[in-house]
Amino acid sequence: MLNSQDQENLLKSSHAASFLVQDLNALAKADNPLLAELAIELLQQASQLEQRLKRLETLTR
Repeated sequence: MLNSQDQENLLKSSHAASFLVQDLNALAKADNPLLAELAIELLQQASQLEQRLKRLETLTR
């Protein structure tokens, strides 16, 4: 089990990852093709991170 501070940090990290995914989704629709391509690459990584953090949240409840 996680202590309360670790649980809070995990929750904050999960929320931050969710916000990052949302922002990168918007950036992936940029008019600049280079910017959009980079955002798509980062979005894939951020989505994986978000999923891993959410799994940890579920496992530690």
